[in-house]
Order: sequence, then structure tokens, then C-alpha cells
Amino acid sequence: MIQNNYPLKNITTIGLGGTCKEFICPSSIDDLLKINKSHKHMYIGNGSNICFITDYYDGTIISLKRMKRFITHDTNFIYCSSNISCNKASRYLYKNKISGFEFLYGIPGSMGGAIFMNAGAFNDELLQHVHSIELVNNKGKIYEMKNKDLNYSYRTSNIDKNSSIISVTLYNQVKEFNKNLLSKLNIIRKNTQPINQLSCGCIFKNPKDDYAAKLIEGAELKGMRVGGIYISRKHSNYFINDGSGTYNEFLQLMKIVKKRVFSKYNIHLQEEVILVK
Repeated sequence: MIQNNYPLKNITTIGLGGTCKEFICPSSIDDLLKINKSHKHMYIGNGSNICFITDYYDGTIISLKRMKRFITHDTNFIYCSSNISCNKASRYLYKNKISGFEFLYGIPGSMGGAIFMNAGAFNDELLQHVHSIELVNNKGKIYEMKNKDLNYSYRTSNIDKNSSIISVTLYNQVKEFNKNLLSKLNIIRKNTQPINQLSCGCIFKNPKDDYAAKLIEGAELKGMRVGGIYISRKHSNYFINDGSGTYNEFLQLMKIVKKRVFSKYNIHLQEEVILVK
């Protein structure tokens, strides 16, 4: 399905931006391989860590949300499609008494997006659990990356942004199952993070040996607002769109936070959110 001049606010969880030239949702791998990727394009998952800062994206946005989702496992590995949500993957593994992935529950994104940015929570990160990933490059060719091919660190990886992750194989580690852990982590997340609001997750990366939220709060910025965008009072590293916000207001608030934190702590905050022009 190809849609022209599609509203960007419908593509991301923070709901900002103008329109894009084309929005394509292939329904199968065959459809994905046939898409012309010779011009400007980008792949998107759940859109939970992206903010469009433009009135018009002169290219193609490709979403895998209409493709078949799956997750299964055996004694050694866990296999899933990249478009399955982190929440669903976590719940499946919990139901099957596979421990070690409870941290995924509540991460507002797809497995593909989470792997691309090495997402994590509660002192755990996803890419260390990955055995291999299957991708499609911009020439429509399918290829594989093993764990040894993956270079990654905090919220970053060497995965080609012009390729699309289509499936994931995780290690099924032998780990004692704690039936209360998922519930415990979910309660912590609900108590400390804004949910069911227009946001794109954490805005800034945590500096080494520190926390961006603590620095922002220490700079007395909690609750600060620019137009329809404001800093969450529940978690200072979240920007919330009240429904009337614009990407310009988002950028203004980001600039204020960076300047105030640097002035007080001499620390340059770096974006975790992906800004797309």
C-alpha cells in the first residue's frame, strides 16, 4: 500500500512533523523486496524513538507493521519477526517461562527498532542477547549478521540504517525463572515513566556514570513547557506532546535543556531520540 503526502504525526508516538512524499506498508517479504529503494528512504518500526523535525520529508517511509508477525522458540534459540513489539515478545517469553527478557516489557517499540539502537532498561541491553539478525539491503538482497558481526555500545550499533531488519534470533539462555519479576518491573515502570501519552521515550542518552533525568531535574526544568511540548513531571527525560505541540517547540525545549544542563553541570547532553529532517 502506497500513500502520498502522508501525515508524519501518524507515524511516530510523539505525533510531530508535516508530511512525507510516500508512505509504504508492504504486506509480505516479496512486497518489501520489490520496493524501489534507489531514492531517499527510511525504515520505521513503531516510531517510538523518532521525531520528525520537518514540514516535508522528501522521500519514502517504509513500515513493516502490516507484515506477518511471529515468535517461537526451541531449547537453544528464540525466533521472532522484527515487527513484533517488545511487549508481546516479553509476554510470550514470560508465558513460556523463559527468563532474561523481562526488561523488554514496557519498551515502546518493535524488536527491530530496539535492536537497531541497542535498546535497554533496568541495566540490561538487547544486542548482547542476539545470536543473529536477517536484513534486507537497499538493493533488495537478504543478508545475515551474526553476533560476531555486530559492534554495539550504549544505544548504538553498526547496523546499516539503509537496511531493514526482518527477523531476529535470540539466545535461549538457561536462567532461573522468576514468576514475579515481570510484574515487579512493570510496576516500577508505571511508577516512574509516563505511559499512554504522546512521547518518544527518553530524549537524551545518560552521560557516563550519571542520569540525564537527574541532571534535567537538578537544573530545575521538570515540568517546563514550550507551547504544546513539556517535560514530564514523572520522568524528566521525557518530552510530552499535549496534542497541540509542533516540532519547532520540541527543538526549542531541547535547546533550552541542553543549555541549562551545560551551564550548571558542564555536561553536553546527547540525543537518544533520532531526529529526522
